Amino acid sequence: MRLGYGTYAMKSLDVFEAIPRIHDLGYEALEICVREGWPTSPDRIGKPDRARLAAALQGAGFPSPPLMDEISVCSIGGDRTAMLQAAGATFELAGDLKFDAAPAVVTTTLGSPQPDWSTSKWQIRDAFLEIADLAGEYDVIVAAEPHAGGEFETPEKAQWLMEQTDHDHLKLNFDISHFVAQGIGLQRSVDLCAPHTVHTHIKDGYMENGHVHYQLPGDGDLDLVDYFKAVHAAGIGLPIYVEVSRQISELEGYDPWLPADQCFSALDAARKSAGTV
Repeated sequence: MRLGYGTYAMKSLDVFEAIPRIHDLGYEALEICVREGWPTSPDRIGKPDRARLAAALQGAGFPSPPLMDEISVCSIGGDRTAMLQAAGATFELAGDLKFDAAPAVVTTTLGSPQPDWSTSKWQIRDAFLEIADLAGEYDVIVAAEPHAGGEFETPEKAQWLMEQTDHDHLKLNFDISHFVAQGIGLQRSVDLCAPHTVHTHIKDGYMENGHVHYQLPGDGDLDLVDYFKAVHAAGIGLPIYVEVSRQISELEGYDPWLPADQCFSALDAARKSAGTV
């Protein structure tokens, strides 16, 4: 299984300078964060730089990059109009950066606002369907990411959304940290999410006094060898992308290269032990 890294934790870095260094660490794929404020957001990277970025990724031997965004899926009124316009810009960017046969993927959480699931799950479903229809116009797949602490946070809800939408342009992002932090078992999480997964994140985490604390993979209780065995057995052959939480990346004195190196070492050793290289 290939290992990837995300630029979510590299907001201050020039992506063109980061690509060769990420490659030299051993990573085999790169996820590009395109959230507002990042230097690779759609409003800040023009057509020439998009072509240059795609060429740099291809030159490093990476596949076409999945994009990490934060789409406010359930926004309403004028906010929804603006959200759909912004999402379309992200989907266009995903197409501009695509250079191989793999589908263009954009991952997002539910964003904000978050209606109460128990009373509004059909509203949430319909909101995702509208996003998926828009993504289809750009030949992009949206990967919905369940997120601990939110209304869309469990494998069961993820499975329900997939069954109730059944849309070619709406699938799942599988980030095990959001489930293990809530005490949900690895195998159950994999069993429910794997059939619909088109993108991954990996980190670790735990819950304390109702708050989620995220960790680097290898720093918590998640058995990385068991993780690789489980996702491999489930048929997830996608790159496994490290996501470093902003709880870590926004700490004073943060060096973005130390966790990148640490995570690769931990994950590379685990995939070799699991026999999934």
